[in-house]
Parts: sequence; structure tokens; C-alpha cells
Amino acid sequence: MLKSLYIKNYILIDELRLEFKQGFSVFTGETGAGKSILIDAIGLLMGERFSSDLIRHGHDKAILEASFIIKNSEVISILNQVGIDVEFDEIIISRELTRDGRSSNRINNRSVTVNVLKDISVFLIDIHSQNDTQYLLNNKYHLNLLDAYKPDYNLLSEVKSLYYEYDNLRKDLLNKEKSEYNPDDLEFLEFQINEIEQANLVENEDVELETKQKMMLSFEKISTRLKSALDLFDESDGVSIKFHDALKQLHFIDEMDDVKKITQDLNDLYYVLNDKISDLKHSYHSLNYDEDSFNAIQDRLFQINRLKKKYGKTIELIFEHKQKLIDKVNLIQNRQDILNELRERLELAYKAFYDKSVLLSEYRKSQAISLKTAIIKEIRDLYLDKAQFEIEFNETEGSSNGIDRIEFLISMNPGENLKPLIKVASGGELSRLMLGMKVIFNQLQNIETVIFDEIDSGVSGRVATAIGQKMSQLSKSAQVFSVTHLGQVAACSHSHYYVSKNQSSNITNTIISELDLDGRIKELSMISSGTLNPASIKAAEELFNTNQSLIEAV
Repeated sequence: MLKSLYIKNYILIDELRLEFKQGFSVFTGETGAGKSILIDAIGLLMGERFSSDLIRHGHDKAILEASFIIKNSEVISILNQVGIDVEFDEIIISRELTRDGRSSNRINNRSVTVNVLKDISVFLIDIHSQNDTQYLLNNKYHLNLLDAYKPDYNLLSEVKSLYYEYDNLRKDLLNKEKSEYNPDDLEFLEFQINEIEQANLVENEDVELETKQKMMLSFEKISTRLKSALDLFDESDGVSIKFHDALKQLHFIDEMDDVKKITQDLNDLYYVLNDKISDLKHSYHSLNYDEDSFNAIQDRLFQINRLKKKYGKTIELIFEHKQKLIDKVNLIQNRQDILNELRERLELAYKAFYDKSVLLSEYRKSQAISLKTAIIKEIRDLYLDKAQFEIEFNETEGSSNGIDRIEFLISMNPGENLKPLIKVASGGELSRLMLGMKVIFNQLQNIETVIFDEIDSGVSGRVATAIGQKMSQLSKSAQVFSVTHLGQVAACSHSHYYVSKNQSSNITNTIISELDLDGRIKELSMISSGTLNPASIKAAEELFNTNQSLIEAV
């Protein structure tokens, strides 16, 4: 959710601070006052490209800053990947734009690339205008949208797993078919295998040997230090004897309970101390330095390191390289048998994937009927009475998503063939269609703020009221902003912002302020009738009260 917005030296805005609430907010004002400037500024914060012309005349840079309350785990994951911690579920995004075309981008005061802004914008903001093309129009997203509607996670997971199993076999077969091993190489490959096998390597052997080598190289230092420590602990005037003598003195004190308790604790420590001294003695007496053993360790490490240089940096990698060599030998000696076996396994793997994909496709088709019904209901609410919606299925060769390729099709008028959304709908009809679909899909996409920029142009009356109701309904799952010219839409909002221009002889400044109840009624009167008189005020009050009742009933 967009919590606050700060803009400075941007187009017609000198300096502006706005606080936003959850729910449905509208922005109204005279044409040219700068309503869409606000939407464009939010788009820039989401990583859109900018021009130096956007910087207010007479200034060298523009500043845009927004605070977001974050609920989407995907956003937090993306930010964590670039080293940004999200505290209290809130982030602050800021951009400074300069005349020379440069921008400084920050999230929580940490520099980020524009790509990071774009990556998180997918989950933060969905800006919709009459002319844009977005995820609902792009058929590459339609399958995921259908799957998100009422997913069968087990089927989806099984299909994905079976596809990867099939695909790995397919790639393995392709590599083996393309690979060319000369039978003359067989002798050298076998020599390498024998060299590794004859070394009789043991996993982690090198680590253990290096530890022993290090200890033996430090034998004299370890021996001297241990002996000195034991002397200080255990000689006739050592720590242990003095500790014992001190305890004897304390045992004679019976009159003080706290001293008796301390004495008991020290007595326990004395026995622990002697146990540890005994352990040190054992370690000291177990020390030995055998030059033959040391030389053997040196030789063995030399042999292991030589193999590491040839076959892998660790013993584990050497074993992996040995297996690859064995596979190469096997492929040279039994090439046709191996390829035939792989082809059989590939055929079985594809059949398993295909059969499970058919089950997934059948499930999708049953859910497509439910989704179609839900979408038609939404667009009927928006008075697209003649529109028809279908979900078209086509079979593909297969991917991790199964064998389905789907596309949403629409026909706006009787007698028109069903066609892809992007080729049929336009203008106000497209906007209403998108609005209806967003009510269903937005909560599935987890987009936190949806913005509509004058999508209600060209409609009025009951259609306008229906649009306002639908936006209010959408605001139950996301924060919704709308730039509008219609009183019916504005009367359905929870918050109302007024955009105006303050002009003097040589400067123009856009001002945006939130209206109180009285201000809302007056603005509704101006939007609806262009006048402020008792009759228009009364009509505005009736419109406001009626539409507020409608959205409360939804």
C-alpha cells in the first residue's frame, strides 16, 4: 500500500506532500490541473524512464519519494537478495532526477538499480489507463492466471517434476548423440581411471592428513607449552596445590552460610580442575613425533595434490571426474546400447509427463468454466451486456506448465467473432473489461495498489456508478486510486483529493489536497453541474449518500 508521497520540482509541482489511506481514493479537478502528473510521478518511482523536461523550470533536479507498507513476500525476497532489510513491513523509495539525464535511486537509503525498482513494481503498483497494455491483455500470463484462480498444487507440482525428469533425459540423449569419442582415446581414458583408482583415495582424507601435518610441524611448540602449563598447574607450588590449601582454610568456616555455599561451589570446581589437568596430561603423554610418519604424510599429501591439479580441486570432485571418465569409456564401448536405453527411458518419461498433463488440462478446463462465469458476471455488472468471454485451449509439445497454451478471447458485440482481448477491446469498453477482471485477479496477483487513470472517459449515468462500485469492491483486496471526471465514480470513494492550479504572472503550481465532507459535496456539485447553488448542492448530497450506501452494501 502507498502510504505517503513527496514530490519536489516536478513539472508543475513545486513541493507536495500527501498521506494516503487504504481503500478507494479519487482525484478530481479541472482539465490541465495536473491530475495525471501524480500518476506519472508514481510510475517514475517504479522505474519508468524520464526526460529532463520533467524537471520544473528553473531547477536542476527533481525529487520523488514514496513510502510503502509491504505485505507481499515476493517484494521482501527481492530486496533481501540485494542486501536490503525490510523493517516493520515498510520501505521508502526515492529518486533524484537531474538535468543531465542521470538518476539516483534508493530504497531505505540504499542505492539500487532501476531494474530493482521495476522488479518490485510488478507486485506494488498496477497502473491502468485507456491506452496501456498490461498483464491481463498479454496471453503469456493467461495460463498462470487460470492456474492461480483455483489451483491444484499437487497436479501442478507433479507435472513440473515429471517434465524436468523428461527434459533432463532429453538433454542427456542429445548430448550423447552429438558427442564424438574416438576409440583411440580409450587407452588414455582407462589410464586416467586407473591412476585415480590406484591412489585409493578416501573422502576427507586430505583434511585429516593436513591436520596431522600441522600438528607435527608444531610438535616442539605444543610439547613445550603443554609441559609449562602442567608444571604451573601441578608442581609442588602449583595452582592445584594452592587451590587445595585455600579450600582447607575455607572448610573451617561454619558460621557464615554464604561462605559455606561458595566453599561448596569451589570444591566442585577443584574436582573439575583436576579432571581437566588429568586430560591435559593424557594429551601430553600421547604426543609423539615420528619422522617416518611425517614423511609418509608429506608424500601422501603430495600425491593427493597432484591428482587435484589434474582432476578436481577436492577429493569429491576427483571422484566425480572419475565417474565421467567411466561414462565416456562406457559410451565408446557400448554406444548404441546406451543410446537405445536412453531413448526407451525418454519415451516412458514423456508418456508419464503427458498422461499427468492431460489430467491437469482436464482440471484446468473445468476451472475455466468457473472462471468464465465469474468474469461474465463482473462485466455484466459494468453493463457490457452483449460481451462474450471464452478461454481457448490449444495443445503444445509441453513445458513445465504442462501441454496447455491458453488465451482469453472476447467479443464485444453480437455477431462478432471471439478474438484475443488486445485485438478487440478498446477505449472505454476495454477499461470496463479490465476493471471487471481485476476484481477477480488482483488478489491472486497480490498487487497492493491499483491505479486507474481516467478509464471512465466516455461513460455516464448507471455505467459510471457501476464503475465506482466496482472500484470500491476492488479496494477490499487492494488500495485503489482513480483519476476521474465523473461525480458518480467520485461519490463511491472513501477518500477524495482535489487537484488545482495556482497561477501567477510568471509561474504555475499544481496543488493537491484531501477534501473534507463539505469539500467533497461542493466538488461533486461542480463536477455534476458546473455550479454551486442550493439545488446543485442538494443533488450532490443525494448522489454522495446514495453511492456511499451502495458501496457499503457490496
